[in-house]
Amino acid sequence: MAREYEMLICTRKGPDDSTMWITLNNERMMNSLTETMQLELHEVLSAIAFDNTIRCVVLTGAGTKAFCSGGDINLFQRLNNVTMYDFLYQRGNDIQRLITYMEKPVIAAVNGLCYAGGLELALACDFIYASQNAAFGLLEINLGLLAGWGGTVRLPRTIPVARAKEMIYRGERMTADEALQWRLVNRVFPSQEKMYEAVNEVADEIVGKSPLALRAAKNVINNSITCDSIEAALAIERGSIMWLVSSEDMKEGVAAFVEKRAPKFQGT
Repeated sequence: MAREYEMLICTRKGPDDSTMWITLNNERMMNSLTETMQLELHEVLSAIAFDNTIRCVVLTGAGTKAFCSGGDINLFQRLNNVTMYDFLYQRGNDIQRLITYMEKPVIAAVNGLCYAGGLELALACDFIYASQNAAFGLLEINLGLLAGWGGTVRLPRTIPVARAKEMIYRGERMTADEALQWRLVNRVFPSQEKMYEAVNEVADEIVGKSPLALRAAKNVINNSITCDSIEAALAIERGSIMWLVSSEDMKEGVAAFVEKRAPKFQGT
């Protein structure tokens, strides 16, 4: 995090600067995922994944028109079946994996257009807050393609399968209110400003929790939700609790409860 980025703005906020805001910064192209932005995003996510001074991450887009309008279509013209596979696997898969599996909460703050690769980034986050003017869609079908950064996999796991199929088959655009109705987003706010206020409040609340418990919670949910066996899922949960029970954070949390004071978690 020691350098300036061409197409990202990285800002630390909140208590102890423990929340990292990553802003996609390419307003001229509606914050589309150019090659430079992709490489920079991969670099930043890799750098913060195991930085324990960062306890929460917010992903958003610069300006008022778009969170991210998707991939840079011009880039597709230079790809063939081999280079496209590498592009999807080495870059797209790594980016969405880093967002999904880094053991700290990642919040998508969506204002304006959230299409194609933009929606795929948001779907990889832990949850989505949206402003009233947000719009969502996987539009790749109109190019004779499919979403390749997890969209056709994650969307049917987020909203009902039949509704996801309808969106994908039609290249349908969904309003913020519709996204809330179908539980694609957690909350909708009347303006970008109100959304950012809420995101700041929630991020500040989250970073006040035990970092170890947050790591464990995300790990358990991600690794148990697709288990065919409920017993296997419960075993993952029990293992995480056994890891936490001897932590200083748990001792502090219990002591604070008994002493009727706010806990001061250190992540140890």
